[in-house]
Amino acid sequence: MSFSLSLLVAVFLTLMVCGLPIAFNLLLSSMVYMLSRGHDLMIMGQKMYEGMSSFSFLAVPFFVVTGQLMLKGGLLERLIDFVNALFGRYKGAVAIVTIGAALLMGAIVGLAVASAAALGVFLIPMMKKEGYRPAFAAAVMSSASLLGPIMPPSVLMIMYCIAVGRTSIAGLFLTAVVPAVLIAGGQMLVANRIAAKRNYPSYPPPAPGQRKRAVLRAIPALFLPVLILGGIFGGVFTITEASAAAVLYSLILAVFLNRAIGWRDVPGIFMESALTSGLVLILAGAGSCMAWAIANERILSSLIGPLSTIPPWLFLLAINLLLLINGCFMDDYASVVILAPIIAPIAWAIGIEPLHIAAVVCINLVIGLATPPFGITLFVTSPIAKVTIEETVREAIPFLAVTIAIMFLITFVPEIMLFLPRMFGYL
Repeated sequence: MSFSLSLLVAVFLTLMVCGLPIAFNLLLSSMVYMLSRGHDLMIMGQKMYEGMSSFSFLAVPFFVVTGQLMLKGGLLERLIDFVNALFGRYKGAVAIVTIGAALLMGAIVGLAVASAAALGVFLIPMMKKEGYRPAFAAAVMSSASLLGPIMPPSVLMIMYCIAVGRTSIAGLFLTAVVPAVLIAGGQMLVANRIAAKRNYPSYPPPAPGQRKRAVLRAIPALFLPVLILGGIFGGVFTITEASAAAVLYSLILAVFLNRAIGWRDVPGIFMESALTSGLVLILAGAGSCMAWAIANERILSSLIGPLSTIPPWLFLLAINLLLLINGCFMDDYASVVILAPIIAPIAWAIGIEPLHIAAVVCINLVIGLATPPFGITLFVTSPIAKVTIEETVREAIPFLAVTIAIMFLITFVPEIMLFLPRMFGYL
């Protein structure tokens, strides 16, 4: 390892321990590297622009705006009623409804923190009222919110595809559908078993009229994922065009149909969305600077040779363990722009399908959002439930265990998730 690369790593780790926001950490670390190598700092501006100028990145602010409009447009209660009509008769009904609602919210919002905050404020108090332990309620919500960035459309997956290239965004969206459904089903089963053991309540089956009414009221919200994913996979839209159509549809739904949002609220929604989108874009730009520094040191060429001789299963096992540990300390967006450009080319070199490694990396990084000590969804849900992070973590262990087990399943039996992209011609 050269002196400049050692200096980059040392500065990055030091600033991370000091708590500097990761985007500024990436920029400062890259700047130190370039100064130590005698490069013109103008290169940083060029690389940041290159990292943020992809046309596909236009989908990020559009999907974020769509999520904000749907969250504030009165659709949340309708989705919850719909899931309750399907699963309310089982033990632990509210916990199961929380997980089901998080899956549907993931198909609309695509952000874990947004799902955890929006659903948590409503459903955690409901679980507490039904007699659930507060820490259990927080654990269910923090684990279920992981479905947001896994169920397409996903901002994280868009960032991955732009960072590494050679991977179709639409193909990755299709690849993620089955893992998202399996994880939701596994978490529901865990919630049901714990609820039966602790005798948490269920609801009587709804009358046919109530079920029909819940389905009809939820149809406008449920049509949004159909519009986005159906348009993309049907060849009607590109990813960016689908995201713009989703904004228009959700705006009509929130302002004109539900009348939950007035025109006065729209600028505030756009401002919140701009802040979130700006964070994603500056991370992409800063990550491009770091990626250039790593490429300049020819790390990939030195790694691909030795690693190309190991069996793919051993490489995948090592990557799973590495990313699970990484997720305990670094958020998913920063990790994907730093690590994905290193991991993906090595995986391709040893014969792993691009969509396979893409899904493995993204799902691993998402799991880190709910793992201590820095799992961000734990910090969102625990204060809502008025419990400590430690209490939430103890209750979350079974949910995280089943999520990790499913992640290992799709890692070593990839056909479970690859049959959909193969069916649609992405493989």
